[in-house]
Amino acid sequence: MDLLLLGLLLVVFVALPLISLRKQNQRMKEIRTFQDNLHPNMVVKTTSGMHGRISHIGETTVDLEISAGVVTTWDRTSILALVDSVESGSQQADQLGKDPEAPEEQ
Repeated sequence: MDLLLLGLLLVVFVALPLISLRKQNQRMKEIRTFQDNLHPNMVVKTTSGMHGRISHIGETTVDLEISAGVVTTWDRTSILALVDSVESGSQQADQLGKDPEAPEEQ
């Protein structure tokens, strides 16, 4: 009985946290790989939820165009994910959905 209780305690206090830590480390590795592969014109989301189009990438910083003509500078590590869809009808769809190098329609 004591051996069974000791085994359960080991699982709860040692094995479960180690499994959680491993998953967290894998996610951090994926994010770091993503941050290393950033390039201009990608529409991304920061860790604080700000969406923007990358206009310039430096060694440690990234310039995001968050609206037409409004560029902000962010730490490269604050870029979290690629934005693959935007809500239709929002300013975000109007501003970020356009490719800045595409010719404007008249």
